[in-house]
Amino acid sequence: MSSIKKSLLYSLAQNYLVLVIQTAASMVLARLLTPSDIGKFSIAMALLATVHMLRDFGTGGYIVRAKALGRQDMKALFGINLLMAWGIAGILYLSKQLIADFYHEQALERILAWMCLNFLIIPFSSIIFPLLKREMKFHLLLYIATASTLASAAISIYFAYNGYGYMSLVWGSLANITVSGLMAACFRPGYSLVLPSLKNSRHILSFGGKSSVIAMTSQFSASTVEIVMGKTLGFASVALYSKAETVINIFATQFLGSIRNVYYPAIAQQYRENKPLADGLNRSTVFVTAIAFPFYYFLILFVDDIIVLMFGEQWLESARIIQILVLGGMFGALRSLIFTTLYTIKVESVLKAELFTLIFRVLVTVPATLVSLEWVAWAQVATEAVKFAVFFILIHKLIGLKFWPFLLRSILGNGLLGILAAIPLIYVKYQLAPVINQPLIVLAIAGATLLVSWVLLVFISKHPFRKEMEIIMNNLIAAHR
Repeated sequence: MSSIKKSLLYSLAQNYLVLVIQTAASMVLARLLTPSDIGKFSIAMALLATVHMLRDFGTGGYIVRAKALGRQDMKALFGINLLMAWGIAGILYLSKQLIADFYHEQALERILAWMCLNFLIIPFSSIIFPLLKREMKFHLLLYIATASTLASAAISIYFAYNGYGYMSLVWGSLANITVSGLMAACFRPGYSLVLPSLKNSRHILSFGGKSSVIAMTSQFSASTVEIVMGKTLGFASVALYSKAETVINIFATQFLGSIRNVYYPAIAQQYRENKPLADGLNRSTVFVTAIAFPFYYFLILFVDDIIVLMFGEQWLESARIIQILVLGGMFGALRSLIFTTLYTIKVESVLKAELFTLIFRVLVTVPATLVSLEWVAWAQVATEAVKFAVFFILIHKLIGLKFWPFLLRSILGNGLLGILAAIPLIYVKYQLAPVINQPLIVLAIAGATLLVSWVLLVFISKHPFRKEMEIIMNNLIAAHR
């Protein structure tokens, strides 16, 4: 098996092990904490997520993308991370009261004060993770992510059970960062153990400035919804929307994140070697959407069962929001690898696209928050559609990616594949589910049904996935001879 396929398996295993742990923890915490508790923490995390992008200052992307990394580069990268993270910690600590006053919620002051500790710890391991990605050591990333997520879940549940409310989530976050940092220090490459310095850092700062603005813009764009809703619709609405995003992100963050983790260093290597990129991007997106579309159809049909199983009946109000956001998720799946490719070859274009879509998101989201959660969800779908169109136009100009082949293979072809694969689920939903009336059993039957129908259609239609599946089966047969 090639190193890329092994890396992809480790990346998928990492993200889905983390997903299982986080989902199990969420199921428990949703029953121990109130929507208000979760909403307060969600607002703080939405604010912190944006400044986290500035804290990185593009150093992670630079490490994966750079043709060569010397000892002085390591010193400069460490120095930049230390300066940015500790500077942000100081500013955030001094601003915590202003933020709490803006939302008329003093709990935010306490949350932000403790969360500042994360920024003091992170710099000591921040360059290790992209180094491990660059070297395709995804098995080490798997160990670190699993251990730190387990620690976070255990700490959060323990304190929530003992009545610490929203602070239990804060302690869990600190546990995650601490365990992650300690394990990363154990696995770090020897040449990365350096003292901080800013000498000869101009070339890193040039790339990092653009990259950090992109990351901040993208994150702020995603966080705009919760930040604005916290002021207009209240913390309970933020919590409902946050739960909807949690379900949507089962695919968007976990699966697509796994793909991008491996796709980025691989496409960066092809770019450094001046190889054509359009065919690889088109083929990779075909594989992504062949899985994405059936998953989202499954989500539309069984959203109620998923919510009841994961969070409890008190969160069923988020079901309609999820069904709307699914459409945005489909556009996100189509755009995901286009973004990564564009970031690799021309970071300035990504910056312009992100700024444009941020403005569009704000313009459609702010008025929507004055109406209802459903309007907010539709505003995000519109934003994702516009974002896909903008990114496709840019990548077409740069590498000649053709729209019609992309449309036929990734959108129409896999859209039809997903619909046909999901047809048997209609019987499960409307005939079996009312009789069984057990969400876990219903979802297990529906998932198995979708998998079988999808595999059959892949073989019957001679989908590109068929060849990959045949290779896997041949390898398994050979291994047991």
